[in-house]
Amino acid sequence: MDANEPTHFNVLIAGTGLHESILAAALSKAGYSVLQLDSAPYYGTEHASLSLLELADWAAANSDADPSSSSPPDSLRRISQRFALSLYPVLLRAKGPAIDLLVRSKVASYLQFGLLGGIALWQSDGGGGGEGTGKGKAVRVPASKADVFNDPTLSLVEKRRLTKLLLFAAGDDSLEHDKVLAADPDTSFVDYLKKGFSLSGTVASSLAYALALCSSPTDAALPALQRLRAMIQSMGRYGPSPYLVGHYGGAGDLVGGFSRICAVWGGGQILGRPILPLDPSPTVGLPVPASQPPFAVHDKPPPPPAASTSDAPSDETRPLGIPVQLEEGQEPTMFTGDWVVTSPHLLSTLVPAHSSSMADPAPSSVPRTAHLIALLPSPISFPPPRRPEGATDDDADLDEPDSKLLVFPPGAFDERLGTCSALMVGSGTMSCPEGYYVLYLAAPVLSTTDSPAPTARALLSPYLDAPLLSPTPLDASSAEPSPPTPIEPLYSVAYLSPTPPDSPPSTASPSASTTSPSSSSLPANLLVTSSPTPASTAAALVDTLDALPPAVESAFWTIVGSRGRDEGVEFFARAPEGGTGAGGEGDEED
Repeated sequence: MDANEPTHFNVLIAGTGLHESILAAALSKAGYSVLQLDSAPYYGTEHASLSLLELADWAAANSDADPSSSSPPDSLRRISQRFALSLYPVLLRAKGPAIDLLVRSKVASYLQFGLLGGIALWQSDGGGGGEGTGKGKAVRVPASKADVFNDPTLSLVEKRRLTKLLLFAAGDDSLEHDKVLAADPDTSFVDYLKKGFSLSGTVASSLAYALALCSSPTDAALPALQRLRAMIQSMGRYGPSPYLVGHYGGAGDLVGGFSRICAVWGGGQILGRPILPLDPSPTVGLPVPASQPPFAVHDKPPPPPAASTSDAPSDETRPLGIPVQLEEGQEPTMFTGDWVVTSPHLLSTLVPAHSSSMADPAPSSVPRTAHLIALLPSPISFPPPRRPEGATDDDADLDEPDSKLLVFPPGAFDERLGTCSALMVGSGTMSCPEGYYVLYLAAPVLSTTDSPAPTARALLSPYLDAPLLSPTPLDASSAEPSPPTPIEPLYSVAYLSPTPPDSPPSTASPSASTTSPSSSSLPANLLVTSSPTPASTAAALVDTLDALPPAVESAFWTIVGSRGRDEGVEFFARAPEGGTGAGGEGDEED
């Protein structure tokens, strides 16, 4: 690298996950010099969307991954690039902090979304609870007042009670009720539904697991009620579904959108190059110049970043360096930054001593989620939409999206697992070619006492067989369901995703990175990101994106400091009047 090339940035960010990419885009647009680094050859870190061959390579390099075969079939290898397979599937609520951020940041103009086609709950032959016999059926869950009244399986009394709950959960009166539930955290959501609204076990299970995505029968009532409220308030904004499915792999495409914003406003990214341990006392090179018009948001550059989390200069907060091996056989290039932000997945790379000092004496105690990605030649069986009484086949919606969510209650096939989500997407989401489907299974592991620990494939195989082998459910007016037609997955990868054991608590507050005992030995100007939503819960599917914006904004202000706030630095500020900005940004549109 040229010795005269600038190598000092306001912020170095190790990792390209959602948290890191949103923060990089916000800082870059605010006028700070930013460089993102990732040793992986693709964007996304744990939120990556991979081609089929990239997924196979990832599985081969991951000790927790278990592919169905050493290599995908040749017929799939030839079309590998037409798949966008997400390591961390997420759904976007049609109303909430995440979609507001996409609009505010202009990232929405780079992305495409489709509606989720429907939500169904697996009901075992033994009833609506979790003690399944291995046999059952998928039943579409009513999520709106219209759905409730069109559901012939509900009695008139149940319809009234369910409608009362939905109206209550969506109304402002329920906000006061939250205080009552907060004072009684031991109340479970299932008991709350049964006692507070006299709902039957089957209806209560549908609400708790399919709509509120509780992980177990003991999940607290308050957060579950808040998730139900958020879902109801999202209904009707863009269509009948409260959830949007991101195209081209979902989370990975979101990362790509924010990375583009970062680059357009002057930030940089280096991927696929080995990252070496952090240097606490590096030689600081030439600083990267401030963004120039039309990429400058302000008339003058923003003030320097805060010196530390206490916003006061300190010897402990001198610039930090990250050596990067840009060329094999060459000396590593030292990039320096006033601040360093790292994904927990790269913390052990940057600070090996810190990682070894935090060795978990009981790895089995780390919450884990079992995942399985399966490529299918045909869609899984899914109940059709409920039609109003008297409707004919001509009235059926033939254009229903090909993305569906099937939810299995906790313990449906394995008592060690909580609620299992089965998200199916088709070619309408641009995640796979025409004629193929992708099925994502994910379930939190509730029991970790087994020795040896079960594999993800062993835990999820019964859930994979259930939707594939079950007959297509028919209407109440239909006679008998047809015999099940087995679907053989073309290729699949199962894996366990742990909460990284070497990550300190989330830096949601400015002092979190310095007051936590686990991170007290880290430099004061090193921030470690972490998911504000526990990844080992079923609700992570819908909560992850909405929980990120406030966590990222908190980290943004930690870096910018009070002086930057006082001088007008904004978190995703609007472009100046008449400026071209990021790709010719104009007025915001919802």
